[in-house]
Amino acid sequence: MSFARARPLQTKNYLFTVTCLLPYNEAMEYVLCAVSAGSGSKDFFTYSVPESLRSQIKVGHIVSLSFRGKKSAGIVIAPAQKPDFKTIEITGILEGPLPEHLVNIIPWMRDYYASPVSEIVKTILPTGVLKKRREVATQKIRGQIRKRPELTINQAKIVKDILNKTDKPHLVFGVTGSGKTEVYLDVLEKVIKDGKQAIILVPEVALTPQTVLRFEERFTGQVALYHSYLKETERAQVWKSVFEGKKNIVIGSRSALYLPFKSLGLIVIDEEHETSFKQDNNPKYLTSEVAEKFREITGTHLVMGSATPSLESFFYAKSGKYYLHKIEERYVQEKMPETVIVDMRNEFKYGNKSIFSERLQGEIKEVLDNKRQVVLFMNRRGFSTFVSCRDCGYVVMCPKCDIPLVYHETRSQTGLYCHHCDYKTSVPTICPECKSHAIKYFGKGTQKIESEIRHFFPKARVKRMDADSVKKDHKNIYEEFKNKNFDILIGTQMIAKGWDLPDVDLVGIVSADNMLNLPDFRASEHAFSLITQVSGRTGRGTKRGKVILQTYNPDNPILAMAARHDYEAFYESELPKRKELFYPPYSRIIHLLYSNKDLKKCEEESSALSKEIVQEIIKGNKNIVLVGPSPAFLPKINNLYRFQIILKVGPNENLESIAKKVVKYTGIKLKVDINPVGIV
Repeated sequence: MSFARARPLQTKNYLFTVTCLLPYNEAMEYVLCAVSAGSGSKDFFTYSVPESLRSQIKVGHIVSLSFRGKKSAGIVIAPAQKPDFKTIEITGILEGPLPEHLVNIIPWMRDYYASPVSEIVKTILPTGVLKKRREVATQKIRGQIRKRPELTINQAKIVKDILNKTDKPHLVFGVTGSGKTEVYLDVLEKVIKDGKQAIILVPEVALTPQTVLRFEERFTGQVALYHSYLKETERAQVWKSVFEGKKNIVIGSRSALYLPFKSLGLIVIDEEHETSFKQDNNPKYLTSEVAEKFREITGTHLVMGSATPSLESFFYAKSGKYYLHKIEERYVQEKMPETVIVDMRNEFKYGNKSIFSERLQGEIKEVLDNKRQVVLFMNRRGFSTFVSCRDCGYVVMCPKCDIPLVYHETRSQTGLYCHHCDYKTSVPTICPECKSHAIKYFGKGTQKIESEIRHFFPKARVKRMDADSVKKDHKNIYEEFKNKNFDILIGTQMIAKGWDLPDVDLVGIVSADNMLNLPDFRASEHAFSLITQVSGRTGRGTKRGKVILQTYNPDNPILAMAARHDYEAFYESELPKRKELFYPPYSRIIHLLYSNKDLKKCEEESSALSKEIVQEIIKGNKNIVLVGPSPAFLPKINNLYRFQIILKVGPNENLESIAKKVVKYTGIKLKVDINPVGIV
């Protein structure tokens, strides 16, 4: 390799164990470092230690060093033997040492997720941590202190069981509004009394304001908030306060898992089923898997909670890999909301061409008349799904991705947008194919719903919450809605997750169909979860909660089970399908995505790759099944054609070993995803 003075460890198939990375107290002349420079390398590099630092440096220290002639930072992974090549000296100790579990996770994530080391280091050391910091004002958390509720007998038993057992993860399976947070709070109270620290992970930043408030009420001054929307200086200050032990509780999105807790006693993953707990970019980690590794290393309590657990988690809980705790009633004894399924085919048949059924319109009017609130859910952004010519059928496509452009209409921006490459253009007035003026908008998104709801209810105060409108305003939207500053909240899946809204009497699911028809083995699971979760936003603190579920496919059994809030029936119906098709939890998935600007080369090279994998890795092993190559669900993105290969790996196979063998094929053209949450 071109970088001759700091070479990677020269040990074939080197794999760290937890014990080899325990704190090393003897003077170290040479150290192995994980470097943050963006080299894309999966190697660790050997550096020499200046004599003045040998008595100070330890495993876990963050050090300054030079990498390919540029200043960089690294984490000391282990002591190293004197190599047979000339080395570069580290130039100083910047911070640390980091706690043991963060050091151990680096080689594991490198091998298991086939990730460049530099990307893992950047995950552990976010931008700004090593810069000179100025103090920033701490966020004030305001709210009315509520009377501390007493736990039910069942909740108290769950708390006791969690505190007594750390040998396996705990899954708290409870209906929406069942008081899972009260269980977390009581477990946390004991953990904090024992001098430990805790991470509370939530799937969306939009959930953090109310969660922080609940925890701050109980643990005043000890709670910090951490997520990607914070400024660089704010994230750095939280990182430092955790490292110095000034903050014992952090609530945040998945990145909070990597904060430097020196005495970690509890990890909570709330709404553990959510796909946002999977990282899209390198390292493509699954939060629950990394948290489980941290539990193994530190002996911490790991608690996961959901009303609709992932099928894998519930399967593990039923089979004894996790502890299973059930809470089957709402905490304050409210009934689950009534769900009415409306057949939109009949609406169209009888002349109603609106997005809203007559039933939904009537229910909205009644709720507004009673000075209560409405949530309208549509899992699609934009005004229209696509723009087409009614005469010849031409659809306006993204020239880089070969998928329909989505029409957006706002005060500042109106036009066609691609959600995958950010291409944008204006709406044509004349069809490019047949020169007709018959351009029409098809489909519906949250902007279209907002437009129509304002037409039907012009006096209603309406707010839209999706990725286009919310930006960094999630906290204000939540507080304004809870304070009844507006009447109707329209949104995507952001509003389906965990919000406690006691004045919502009605949830309208405008269209369930677009969630059910994706070519992904988890489509039914995600649809059931979303419908159940958004339905849970009503009926809290009132007996009048109701859900109107609109669909053109009212006989779909998934909808019926979601309407009954019957997760276990869904689980029992879905499991045989997974088993028959050898999908998780009966296998683990390695997803390979091959891309090339040339379609023919993409097809030929991905086919050659699959044959090589069959010969080199599978070798007739019937516990590993290869599917593909085939065009990806989105076959072209940003001028790159895409073919996918799927490896289904049986539970008794060593997934880590297979993943390491796949690593050698990775590069610019091939991306690897271990245990993806979707393969579309």
